[in-house]
Amino acid sequence: MTVINPNYDLQEEKRKLKQISARRLTRMLIVPFLTLLLICAVITFFQPRFLSLRALTAVATDAAPLLMLVVGSAIVILIGGIDLSVATMASFSAVLFVIILPTTGDAGILVVLGLAAIIGFAQGAIHHRAQIPSFVVSFGTLGVLYGTAHYITQATAAPLGPSTIIPLLGAKTAGVPHGLIVAVLCAIALSLTMRFTRLGRDLFAVGSSERAALVAGVKVGRVKAIAFAISSVFAAVAGLMFVSQTGYSSPAMANNYLLPAIVGVVVGGNAVSGGVGGVGCALIGGLIAVMVRLGTVMLGLNPAYQNILFGVMVVVSVALTIDREKIGIIK
Repeated sequence: MTVINPNYDLQEEKRKLKQISARRLTRMLIVPFLTLLLICAVITFFQPRFLSLRALTAVATDAAPLLMLVVGSAIVILIGGIDLSVATMASFSAVLFVIILPTTGDAGILVVLGLAAIIGFAQGAIHHRAQIPSFVVSFGTLGVLYGTAHYITQATAAPLGPSTIIPLLGAKTAGVPHGLIVAVLCAIALSLTMRFTRLGRDLFAVGSSERAALVAGVKVGRVKAIAFAISSVFAAVAGLMFVSQTGYSSPAMANNYLLPAIVGVVVGGNAVSGGVGGVGCALIGGLIAVMVRLGTVMLGLNPAYQNILFGVMVVVSVALTIDREKIGIIK
């Protein structure tokens, strides 16, 4: 026999759910967006030439590879993990492509992306199967990629050889960098995947509660491996973008982008505890990271202030978004 609570008010419950959803939307999108506008306003106030076509083109060019790193990293953070190897993967991919280009031609792009996917998938599988924290696995991968890149290049930069696709990637149409177009298209494709496919639902389920996802029949190990593979592929594309912009590869050319990439993810509203956020949040956060990077330069500030600001932003953003009940004891 079902007993109905006379004090239960369905409309009141719906109203409360709407309030919770509104607060979450505010925290995830509106606040980061207003923060982005505020940063742009401050830069414009002190440097009016920031709104010039030349300056905006420079911003768009700088944004493309960083946005790729941010969006890829967001998928791993969405499942409650973290990938510390993304920046080193970008450097390694750039180095590898330049080395194999004389032999493979532009088909080397597929080789680089395929190898990145395999490495990322292996990271996720090891993380799940061996029950090793993701930051440990990815930090180990960082060391392997960093050492390998330095070994195969003898720690020297190498110029880009004859290529058709890479220069095209670094070109512009009507002042819009092709790299930015690629980054936006990749973000849209990933967002649609998250919204309309089983994989997207499984990623959110694993991030929200891995144990509940297991009970619901989600293949958690496969989902984690795919998440890391996506992160690595996006990082590899970012590495190719760096080559297209500079015309050479270096074993450490993207290593300084790790902190901005993580900042972009968490400042955009993606919770490091998993299950909250998305591609849209990552894009806004990535733009904030870009504005901070370029803003300190345009305002003539010491470059050291970038890392100081990024460090403060990481701590504050994590403090505001982390789900402490899910983690339990903080160590």
